[in-house]
Amino acid sequence: MRYLDTSSLVALYFPEAKTDPLIRHLQRRKSPLAFTWLHEIEFTNGLQLKVFRNEADEAAVNATLNTLRSDVESGVFQRPPISWPGVFERATVISLAQSRTHGTRTLDLLHVAAAIALGVDEFITGDDRQAKVAALEGLNVVKM
Repeated sequence: MRYLDTSSLVALYFPEAKTDPLIRHLQRRKSPLAFTWLHEIEFTNGLQLKVFRNEADEAAVNATLNTLRSDVESGVFQRPPISWPGVFERATVISLAQSRTHGTRTLDLLHVAAAIALGVDEFITGDDRQAKVAALEGLNVVKM
């Protein structure tokens, strides 16, 4: 299973510079993509912020949310079982070990901890700090 951070997930649905390389990377090896409740809220909120910043209109955002939901329902993404208390505990441990040195944000830590809890094969991110911490925590990181 592979884990996309939310910025990479958004890039699959709203084209940007890393979209084409990301798609090519995902197509090289067919492996399930994790989709957690953390992805759901952060993706939804990220799209709402695009409306707020006048980067997208409401119709485009609603269409994107519908497409994502359809992809989740059709199995493009999998919602694996996960122990959220364990994720929060692990994120706290990672914070104590890494954040004062690398400046990671809470959501970055939660994604790293969720990926660890799921035992993913690959952690895909576009965030330098998150990539560094994920690697230090033993994840196989792909920087996009």
